[in-house]
Amino acid sequence: MFSLQKLAVFAVIIAVLWLAFRFVGNLERKQKAEERLSRPGWRERFRRSGSKSASSRAKEAAREPVSDVDMVPCRVCSDYVAAAGAGACGRADCPYPPAA
Repeated sequence: MFSLQKLAVFAVIIAVLWLAFRFVGNLERKQKAEERLSRPGWRERFRRSGSKSASSRAKEAAREPVSDVDMVPCRVCSDYVAAAGAGACGRADCPYPPAA
């Protein structure tokens, strides 16, 4: 049933598995420690967040400027329309010319 050879092989297999798990655990621990050291600290992250990067400044420069449009109430229907370049709303008595 149980022999000395079988127990010795079983002990060797258990020892190899235990050592392999320890080795993998040490590798993971070292990798996490390196990531922690290479990651900037909270002060550096705070300092970076305060100043805008070149890419965010370029995005802001690429945006079209928002222009204000003056709105006036229509004499007929009391809806607000653009003061310049307003088109007809479709009513028969609309004072504005039809849109092109």
